Amino acid sequence: MLVSSNIYNHLSSDLVPKKRNTTHKSSELHEVYTNMARYNKKTPLYLLNFSQSKQSQIINIKEAAMTLKEVSDCFTNTDSDVYNKKVLHSDNTDSITGSFKNGDLSTLPEELSIQVKTLAKEQINTGNYLPQDDKALSAGSYTFTLSTINSSSHFNITVGKDDTNSDIQQRISQYINNRNLGINASVVSDGKNSAIMLSSKESGVPSTDDGLHFSLEAAGEPNIVDAFGLDKVTTPPSNSQFTINGEEHTSTSNQISINQIIELDFHKPTSNPVHISFIPDTNVSISQIDMFVDAYNNLVDLSEDSRHVNPGSRSLYRDISVIVDKHKEELESAGLSLSEDNKLIKNDEQLLKSIQSGKFNELFQDISSFKDDVSNAANRLSLDPIAYINKLIVTYPNTQQQSSSVYNKSLYSGLMYNNYA
Repeated sequence: MLVSSNIYNHLSSDLVPKKRNTTHKSSELHEVYTNMARYNKKTPLYLLNFSQSKQSQIINIKEAAMTLKEVSDCFTNTDSDVYNKKVLHSDNTDSITGSFKNGDLSTLPEELSIQVKTLAKEQINTGNYLPQDDKALSAGSYTFTLSTINSSSHFNITVGKDDTNSDIQQRISQYINNRNLGINASVVSDGKNSAIMLSSKESGVPSTDDGLHFSLEAAGEPNIVDAFGLDKVTTPPSNSQFTINGEEHTSTSNQISINQIIELDFHKPTSNPVHISFIPDTNVSISQIDMFVDAYNNLVDLSEDSRHVNPGSRSLYRDISVIVDKHKEELESAGLSLSEDNKLIKNDEQLLKSIQSGKFNELFQDISSFKDDVSNAANRLSLDPIAYINKLIVTYPNTQQQSSSVYNKSLYSGLMYNNYA
């Protein structure tokens, strides 16, 4: 049963192997060896012609079979991402959204009930609305001081004889923004009138004597602060007020962290509690199911190349159809059905419902014969994918002879590649 070593290194550009992270226990490897030895003992010696198309077919059969097994194991293993990767669900995303950070979800209750009473607000100063083309100040040099929590900044504004209120407002806004003081300055209009608006980048009540993020002062008469109303606080800073499972809380921000595990964003106050829950990420399950469907359908396509072969080759479709034929009703109720060309197709709506209810996962539980049929078919295909191509029998096996080197009897049984299995 010796074969050319070319098949081990045959990986064309469209057959780049997957980066598999699976590991095996010694008992699992022993089982693979035992199965290979048992299989080879009953296998004839074949004469094979490894054409390009045959090599591609063999690799694709094994690749698809391994994918079926991996997906089945993923749904079977309760420690996999299918069960343990969660997403945060809010039943009122207009008011509260959120995401996971890091940490152990088991330290949080299964559900949080949150009611937002008030949002945190930044400080906003809205100046005097003045006619844009008028002149509130005569030509000259004017100074003012803008004090923040961390520093005080001095500004000198030169007013020319032709400068209008709008010109001076734009100049003040530009000067403040250029200093990067944690204050956003802009000019707002109301018809032909305009005013300077100053707002703190930080929300919430700061720990200052006046409870403000910034203040402005100017000396002399007339002064630029009074003329443009720069010190008029129209919205004082405030904290957000909310309850978590009935317990009162406040925050200087509208984004809070709970146990450094989740972050919640408040968008508007709520009249009723918003329920936050942690549910399995259906995208993980759907991704795995897509892999399963693609692998099965790929085997159906490959089986077209195996139907008109000599009697010595098994039928690929016969060996894979058992996966779905016996479980047609179960699969349909879970969101998978067979098309006219014997391929699996998804009913996205039904599939999502079955994932969320846990019905789809039941297909792969220990009591499910579906899982066993997938495993048996995948093991059979991956153990010897060469069984599904044309080959010439040279001699029949000597079942009485014992071999101590199973790999010498069949270099292709198991079809192992360099850095790929």
